[in-house]
Amino acid sequence: MWTGVRIGSRLVPSLLPLPTIPIVVQSAGVHHHMEARNLRRFLGIERSNKAKANRNTHHNERMFRKMRGRKTILLDLPDDAEQRRFDDLPPNKLRTEMLKKGINPYRDVQPRTWQEAQVTLQSFYGVMDPYVTNEDPLPWLANGANVGAVKAKGQEVLKSAQHKWHNWRNGSSRIKKKEGFEKFDYKSFGPTADSIYEEAHAALMARNVKGLHGVITEHAYAKMWPDVAEGSIVWRMVERVEPSKVVAVRCSDHPYKSGNDIAQITVRMHLKQILAVYDRFGHLMIGSESEPRETLEYVVFENHIAVVDGKWRLHDKVYPRWLDRKEPAQFTMELKDAESRPSSAMALPLRAQEMMEKRKKMKEGDEEK
Repeated sequence: MWTGVRIGSRLVPSLLPLPTIPIVVQSAGVHHHMEARNLRRFLGIERSNKAKANRNTHHNERMFRKMRGRKTILLDLPDDAEQRRFDDLPPNKLRTEMLKKGINPYRDVQPRTWQEAQVTLQSFYGVMDPYVTNEDPLPWLANGANVGAVKAKGQEVLKSAQHKWHNWRNGSSRIKKKEGFEKFDYKSFGPTADSIYEEAHAALMARNVKGLHGVITEHAYAKMWPDVAEGSIVWRMVERVEPSKVVAVRCSDHPYKSGNDIAQITVRMHLKQILAVYDRFGHLMIGSESEPRETLEYVVFENHIAVVDGKWRLHDKVYPRWLDRKEPAQFTMELKDAESRPSSAMALPLRAQEMMEKRKKMKEGDEEK
């Protein structure tokens, strides 16, 4: 029986004595000549050529590519350098960068509650200075005057002096610096205010919206139009008890330090007029068409003097503390039928009480049957 020892890939006859137990060595062919003496390379643990895979593994790579892809987890690791660059960007550029990457810049922001309001740069939404000098000033110091009376009189004189100074410094002096108002004199503004006042009420009574916007501001329109939106008014001038005169002049810019100057003039009007306001059903709410009423009003007129085509318009009214309050509108209804007028107050029964009485009667009717 031939025995041999495998050296490499050849079988060499042995000249040694025969062993009692034959030795069988498994023959295995190698794929690469450098795998014969290297078990790690033969098993595929190491590569003879680092740039290629052993044992034709490119076939397996093509065959099991999808299976290897399923067990691979792709982690989206943050880019620290990119994040630091984003942190240094201003808000407007950061928003642009996020939009380029398809990221919603407001994704993590709570929804905003918009509170929008109309802004008109040709008018003030209010009166610059609602102060009006008291027509019934406090008496001068008399015998036995206390400290409180002296302080009150001093405050009144101080406010009156400050009011006159502001009329010149922040009023007429500033208005005269504008083009077209070099010869402005507030003392002759009374007749102009009277004509604007009459045109505004005539347009309001006729529901002439276009003409109304020409003589009143947006601020005044929001207050005057509701009187005729669902109702009507009747207005007529009877006489002027006293000539109208200017009591306050103010001028300021809107926005602040923009040069967009707006002037306001407060005019004292002592009139006798007829005014009747009706609701949408024709019921009289306030005033009368037959009885004229004497009124004392402080009406504010406004002009956008920053533009060449600015004109004076009715803006608002001032109600000083010392002026008598006007009566509120009274909603009344006429009972034409005398029988429908109740003679005395009656207590109205509750609905629960009526249902209890009804159930009681139904129960008594069932018992009688």
